[in-house]
Formats: sequence, structure tokens, C-alpha cells
Amino acid sequence: MNTNSDRVTLTLFYVGSFVVYYLVTMLITLFPNYSVLRNDGLLVPVLCLFEFAVIYPLYRFYCQRRNDIPLSVLRPGQTLLFIGALFILLLAQTQFLQPEGWLVEQAQQGRASMLILLLTAVLLAPVFEEVLFRGFLLQAFLLWAPNSRFACMLLTSLLFAVMHTQYVHWQTLVALTLFSLLLCYARLKSQGLALPVFLHTLNNLIALLPAWYYAR
Repeated sequence: MNTNSDRVTLTLFYVGSFVVYYLVTMLITLFPNYSVLRNDGLLVPVLCLFEFAVIYPLYRFYCQRRNDIPLSVLRPGQTLLFIGALFILLLAQTQFLQPEGWLVEQAQQGRASMLILLLTAVLLAPVFEEVLFRGFLLQAFLLWAPNSRFACMLLTSLLFAVMHTQYVHWQTLVALTLFSLLLCYARLKSQGLALPVFLHTLNNLIALLPAWYYAR
């Protein structure tokens, strides 16, 4: 990146992607069947579907013009190390996390709605969230502060945590911040999004599979 003009243009694209993401999140509340979706436990899955449908094409558009946020490939040794780090983090979380009300309500809707949530959270959410946060947002910070990688990772992770407004316990926000720091480091270490997407997918699967299994 050679000029401030280039950095500004890219930053505007990154910010614009977040504006689109936010608008999609807000517009779904205007759906005629919004309350029905919420009561049936389908609101989050439908929201994931729309967000993926908007964000992933933006990423493809971006990759056709630039190669600084590639998908890359999984390297077995590196992947195993990060899986180990993820399991340590998940184990630590069991000592302080509190049950989140929205997930409890989701489980009460039955196994069918939980299965839909599980599928969207495993197949869709990791992709568009990694594109947005470990892709566009982290890259925006790195454009302006390339020598302050930890600060860029921390800012990205704090924003990742607070934008998950469905969570209300501070313990969950701490866990999300630590999780995002791991994903940010995975993205920088692997020089691509494949590893953080994989870790995010594995995390969501481990978190939601028991809830689906025990749903009534």
C-alpha cells in the first residue's frame, strides 16, 4: 500500500462492508414475520443466511482485485497446534461462563430449530464473520498501524465481542475477546482465512452440538 489515497479507498470499502452487515441485521426486524421467526427460534438462522448471502459475494469481489486477504490452505502441523490452543481456551471457559438466555430459549424450541441453528452457525456464520472481522476489520487496522499488530488484534477482538449483542454476560464477552485474539493470530500466522474459519467452525460445533442433543 503506497499512498494514503489507496489506504483511504480500502478503508472505505471495509467500513462500507460493515455498514451493509449492520443494515442487514437491522432490516430483518422490519420483516412482517419477524415476531414469528423469533418465537419459533428461527431468527438467528435466517439472519445468518442473509448476512452470508451479502458478505461472501463482497469477499469474492474483493479477492478478484486484491490478494492480501486470501483464503489460503490448512497446514496440518499448524492446524493441530491451533486446535490444541482452542481446546485449552474452551476448557478454561467451562470454569466461568454463564448460561446465555437466548440460547436457553432456542433450545426450548425443540431439536428441529436447534438443528437449523447448528447448521447455520457451523456452515455460514464462521465464513462471513471471519471475512468481516479477521479479514476486513483486522486488515483496516493493519493498514494504518502495521507495526502494532497486537493492538490491531485487540481492537478487532473487542469489536467482535461487543457486536455480538445477543450475549449479555461479561464472562461471555471476555471469552469472545480471547477467542477472537486466537483467530486473529491464526489469520496472521497462516496468512489466510482458512485456518480461522476452520477454528471458528470447530468452536461453534463444540458449543452447540450438546445443546442440540439435549434439546427437547
